Amino acid sequence: MKKTLSVVLTSAMALSMFSSVAFGKTSADFTDLKDLDAATKVKFDAMITAGIFDGVTDTTFGLKDEMNRAQFAKVAALIMGLEVNKDLKTSTFTDVSVTDAANGYALPYIEALKTAGVTDGYADNMYNPAGKVTKEQLATFLVRVLGQDAAAKGKTGTDTTVSGWAQGYVALALELKLLSNGTDGKFGGMTNATRDLLVSGAYEAKQQYVPAGKVSVTEAKATGVQQVTVSFNKPVDTAKATVSLKKGTVDVATTVKWSDDKKTATLALTSVKLSEGTYTATLAGVDAATIEKASAEFTAQDEAVSKIEFMNAGDTIAKSTAAKVKLKATNQYGENASFSAGSYTVYAGNNNDVTPVLSKNDNGELVLTLNTAVQAGTPATDVYQSNISVLPINIFQNDNHVTVSKNFKVGTAAFISKMELGAVKYSDGKTALTGTGETATFEVVNYDQYGNVLAFDANPTTGDIANTRVVFNAYEPNLTSAVGDSDNNGVTEVKISLLNNVDKAGDYSFTVYNQAGTATSKVSVQSGKVATKVELGELTSVIAAGDTDAYIPVVAYDANGNKLSVDDLVNAQNVARLNISSSTGAGNAVLVTAGENKGKIQITNIPNTPRSVVSLNVFITSVNATSTANKTYTVAAAPIPERITVATEPAKKIVAGTNAESAFKFVVYDQHGREYKVAKNIDAAGNVTALTSAGITQYRVKVTAEATGTGITAYNNVAGSAFAIGNTPITGSDIGTVFNKEHKFVAPTASAGASATIKAVIEKSVDGGTVWNAVNAPVTRTIESVSNTTELTYSVAPVADLFNAKDSASVISSLYNTGLTLADTDQENPLTSKFAREVTLTAKDAAGNVVELPSTIQSITTSNPTVAQVEVSGGQAYVIGNKVGTATLNVAYVTSQGKQEMKTVTVNVKGDLLQSTKVEVGNTTATIADAKALGSNAFTLMNVKVTDDYGVKYENTDAMKYNYLFGATFSVANVVSSGGKVVVDRYGNLTVDADVTSFELTATSANGFSASTFVN
Repeated sequence: MKKTLSVVLTSAMALSMFSSVAFGKTSADFTDLKDLDAATKVKFDAMITAGIFDGVTDTTFGLKDEMNRAQFAKVAALIMGLEVNKDLKTSTFTDVSVTDAANGYALPYIEALKTAGVTDGYADNMYNPAGKVTKEQLATFLVRVLGQDAAAKGKTGTDTTVSGWAQGYVALALELKLLSNGTDGKFGGMTNATRDLLVSGAYEAKQQYVPAGKVSVTEAKATGVQQVTVSFNKPVDTAKATVSLKKGTVDVATTVKWSDDKKTATLALTSVKLSEGTYTATLAGVDAATIEKASAEFTAQDEAVSKIEFMNAGDTIAKSTAAKVKLKATNQYGENASFSAGSYTVYAGNNNDVTPVLSKNDNGELVLTLNTAVQAGTPATDVYQSNISVLPINIFQNDNHVTVSKNFKVGTAAFISKMELGAVKYSDGKTALTGTGETATFEVVNYDQYGNVLAFDANPTTGDIANTRVVFNAYEPNLTSAVGDSDNNGVTEVKISLLNNVDKAGDYSFTVYNQAGTATSKVSVQSGKVATKVELGELTSVIAAGDTDAYIPVVAYDANGNKLSVDDLVNAQNVARLNISSSTGAGNAVLVTAGENKGKIQITNIPNTPRSVVSLNVFITSVNATSTANKTYTVAAAPIPERITVATEPAKKIVAGTNAESAFKFVVYDQHGREYKVAKNIDAAGNVTALTSAGITQYRVKVTAEATGTGITAYNNVAGSAFAIGNTPITGSDIGTVFNKEHKFVAPTASAGASATIKAVIEKSVDGGTVWNAVNAPVTRTIESVSNTTELTYSVAPVADLFNAKDSASVISSLYNTGLTLADTDQENPLTSKFAREVTLTAKDAAGNVVELPSTIQSITTSNPTVAQVEVSGGQAYVIGNKVGTATLNVAYVTSQGKQEMKTVTVNVKGDLLQSTKVEVGNTTATIADAKALGSNAFTLMNVKVTDDYGVKYENTDAMKYNYLFGATFSVANVVSSGGKVVVDRYGNLTVDADVTSFELTATSANGFSASTFVN
């Protein structure tokens, strides 16, 4: 046989169209197929309905009849979609003839196989159509149909029931699951193949067959009111392929789902229904050279109701104020028609005296609610008598004029005789209850004595809420249930809730009872967010003698091995589970639940003696989990100030007599590498002490301010005044709160050549504070004023990307507090907007030193006002983005020598949507008094800082004003009070009840960034 298949395709014969070929019969029409299992029936039905197989009689398939080569020829030709000339009367094989009563039908199929190169015959010029086919020959045929001849020849086998020449073919057929071994584990290759093997083997081969040539769209058709099915002649590369839909020239939005064999794409319309007109489905995304026919057209019709049917179990409906009659309106696609209930007209009873109300349920079915217990007359009597009266119902579809009518007998008063529970629906589309407050909801469908659905009875004392009981078949105290109809669809529902997270997963069965109805289901509960294992983390520094406290990280895991987040760790449930103790005394080790150290264990009462030992123990003991973690820490030497570093370097030069400033910052560190904030006294043994007598070592920082000339000063930003000329000792906690801060040099009245020096040194005293000696070499920084005649080199600092604030539709006037509005004009003004950026000058002297400048920009212009707009005020220049693009700014300024100069800088304006990239708070702690003060606001109490994706930071009140863009909201947790509460309104305004003593306040932006402040 030939290795290369020269296959000519014909889409009309392709087996990918099994479902579209209607030959009438299925496996159900043949008596010897009735006992097939469901999976096998699918295969037989596909082959029979496609016309690939016929029965040996009208009622017998011939399941175990032995197949012949003629039968296989027909099957193989159709599997491959070969072009078959059914008018062909002569064959190239001498033993194939149309006059052969038994096998003549196969002549065109045999010739098609020969043309395609699948077979060269049985012997010279002979095909042997009546010859039986052994199992190993069938395996060989199927492998060659798939074009796998070469692969088969490369395989070997050891099955003694298979001929040597066929070992590779059988091995590959088994590997491809075209055929299977017998129950004895052998293939039985030399036995004759039966028709059932041909059917199953051919079916599997068809699933794997890939026609040669290019891919084509063979058909597109409407298969639903919002569904189009597109068929292809061969599998498509779905990783690359796209299928689009148009009505005329208008794109129709769809989502695409591919079939497993990648030969069918089902397009689901996302926003509209198919309507009358011509549609085109088009294949794209793959290499155009591999496509033969890229599109197909079809004509769709408007949706129409084709029939309406009553769905009730019988012809009797109960006497009830809300009797239910179910109907199904079917469209031309066999779906539930999508028309609203208002598209139908209902006539029921005597002139609609039963108050008919037609609605649609979640399944798209129509539900007619009737008051069959209606009364009339004086005294009032039933209009419809039980087991006597007949109630006619007529439903009419207004547009398509389809109608259905039925007379129902009115029965006795309704009671529940049967109950069914619907499928569970978990919160947020989950598959189990996983956390506190989550719910699992089941519909409780009650049926009356006539098999009709009963409506939810909302009567609080006699209805479903009072009479429906839910009994759990296993004890779980955290599960609770409620009965109601929260979605108002008229069907009773049970809602099961999880009161707390659980530390053990399980499925919990429950039974629902109401009158004679009972039904059982189960709810799945997953453990999560409950600490079952605890570990102590590593200290990032040391615990030193005399420390006020120390913070030890805690790591906890739930029963699934998932690490708990800090917020989960500190919830009330887990705080109660963690038992914490330390050697520093009862109550001196607690889990911090708020603030910057949230989720860590705070140890207080640290010994003042070095080399002491502090032990910490944390354990969990519960029914389902036991875990213990402990660590011992050796107390390090008491902290002593060791060095001073310069965190912010000042400029070396500053222009005299101007408003120029230069910032600097010093920070003291101890011998452990920690910031040194509070000066401690240490005795001869290394213990921390409050004594200041002789023999006790005291520490301080001495700041010396010096000046030459006049008018230049080192300015203390914390104290609000200049450092005093001479010595300024800084002691105690002032080291952290005063010294370790940013300060600045200013030169408002300085003359050229003046200078200022700030010098800081760590000192210690051992004689009670009389004599102080330096611990380290002084850290000194000096700034010198330069004359305005000094030659400087000027440049304009680069401007970061700008937001197109003036053009963006997202920038609007917005109310940011009661009666307070941030106007759009303020946001679009370069002088007032947070979207604007300052355009700044920089300068260097001849030695390359940075020289601080005053604000001397005289004017600024833009090359393209459409892109960027500019303003100058007080010698400072600003630019704001208008439309997306690039512009050049011309900056005119006066040098220190009084010369007019100009420099340029390019600005880029972008239209990216503003969103937060970071949320911080300037105050990680705040006082409860400030929180309770009149007019207290979370934005200012916390000093909220939101950074956007352009790098702009909005702080404090600016964060409040611009919050409409970032959507920061506030949440309150861990409120400590005797019943009071904390309320934050949408503007951040706080209302704190008088008895609240502490709480945690968290700011969270719309995209999930958050930061917290502990208030106490």
